[in-house]
Amino acid sequence: MKTDPTTPADLALPPHALEALAARFRGSGLCFAVLRPDGTVAFFDHQAATFFQRFAIPVLSYSECGAQFFGSALPIVSLDGQVNVCQPLPGTIMAAFAYVERKQLHAIITLIGRSESFRLDDNTIHLCQQLGLDGEWLNHEASKMPAFDSSGIQHEARQLSNMLRDQLKLNGLEQEVESLSGQLANTYEELSLIYRLSSGMKVNRSAGEFFKQACLDVMDVIDVRGMGFVLRAESLEHRDPVLYGTTSLPPGAVHRLADQLIGHLKVRKSAVVVNDLKRDPAYQWLAAHAQGMLAVPLQRDEQVLGALFAFDKAASDFDSVDSKLLTSIANESAIYLQNAMLFEDVRGLMMGLLHSLVSAVDAKDAYTCGHSERVALMARELAQIAGLPMATVERVYMAGLLHDVGKIGVPEAVLQKPGKLTTEEFDLMKQHPEIGARILRDVRQLEDVIPGVLYHHERWDGRGYPSKLPGESIPLMGRIICLADCFDAMTSNRTYRRALPFEVAMMEIKNGSGTQFDPTLADAFIRIGEKRLRELTSGHHEQASRLIELHNTTLRVA
Repeated sequence: MKTDPTTPADLALPPHALEALAARFRGSGLCFAVLRPDGTVAFFDHQAATFFQRFAIPVLSYSECGAQFFGSALPIVSLDGQVNVCQPLPGTIMAAFAYVERKQLHAIITLIGRSESFRLDDNTIHLCQQLGLDGEWLNHEASKMPAFDSSGIQHEARQLSNMLRDQLKLNGLEQEVESLSGQLANTYEELSLIYRLSSGMKVNRSAGEFFKQACLDVMDVIDVRGMGFVLRAESLEHRDPVLYGTTSLPPGAVHRLADQLIGHLKVRKSAVVVNDLKRDPAYQWLAAHAQGMLAVPLQRDEQVLGALFAFDKAASDFDSVDSKLLTSIANESAIYLQNAMLFEDVRGLMMGLLHSLVSAVDAKDAYTCGHSERVALMARELAQIAGLPMATVERVYMAGLLHDVGKIGVPEAVLQKPGKLTTEEFDLMKQHPEIGARILRDVRQLEDVIPGVLYHHERWDGRGYPSKLPGESIPLMGRIICLADCFDAMTSNRTYRRALPFEVAMMEIKNGSGTQFDPTLADAFIRIGEKRLRELTSGHHEQASRLIELHNTTLRVA
């Protein structure tokens, strides 16, 4: 019989459990062995006493011996669990019982000991000659072992049977606990992932940033080579598909896949699982770059807004667990996507209304047409150069749009006066920051931009208005708007003077650093450069020139 030291497939015990049973009976002078139903050896005690290592175990190991001797153990084993005793080779005694599951014999459990009848007779000497043993030496080794009769080894075998049954139950429980632990660990990771995604669902967060983080998190949990997304929401800016990870597709392939998936998912509206791309007619063109793919729709109210897709799971194929997890993530993400679309709609409406309000203010004076938009663009650029967070940068832009909204409360005669203002008229003009702040203070969503409106005429040296604040006591937003406002005023035509060249205006900014302007921000403004400032303001200056020309023509006709 040939031996296999691995755990028998039909005896659900790990090697350490079998070794523990072997050690338990080794101390009693017995050798523990497990046979398959056909009599071949599945396991035996490799640390058994020398008597078994040199005499009984070799017989188990060699088919020419085992068939003659230990093969006789098979017929005596019954399926009812009874312990049967025999003497399969000279001087040994064996107790054996069947391990049965669902009326099927899975293994034969044996204990082998030295029998009381061991002696160097002709049969023993003949077997020693076959094994290359010295009979006298074997007799000496046998004398060290306790002798067993039928009842003694049968008693030990019953103990083994009980221990084996308990060990099998314990192993089953251990496997169940291990399985539950694995499921709990996976569930925890999945819930943590969904929680992280839910925590990041801020409507003012860009769709690209949100889905980038979602893809990177999913790659860690599912362990895939590639993870990507595609959006088909009209009101969102980020519409190009993106693929993250080590999976590489040729130019244009990600866009092709995105179009194909959206078309497929609009019809199917459930997960697409392909574990062998070579055999899938629709997606076999991807087989040179990936083996498997999982894709799920981003959908709300039966509308497919996009898709998530993954390539090549590391350990195995994509299964229903992966599909359910990615579908759950897609459902959560679709809620964010719908809310982001609604937010963009509301934001677009609000910005449209603000632009209309700003246009109404600028229309009171043709010479300041487009001024608020130019100030907003330059203020946003300055805020970016200064390293402010993007959320703050956008609020600076809004403050720039609204910085002159208070001019609604200034008489048109003052706003459009062609010459120098009198002291009384200038006092009226200086009220527009406070008027603007009062207009905006009841709009809760615009509270944070009020400092830019109220303090954009303050000076670094404390000689500005309306509060004569010096230095850093002027809110940062006010200091930023001040620079952009002054630069646009210098480079725009007025009724009383022509626009200054950009290079002259830049020199004025530099000269005013530390007196009129925050020196740090003045340096940052100069770093923007004339070329970029021209790009930001060129279109608006042309529009203003056309309106001035129309305004002057109207006056001449009148």
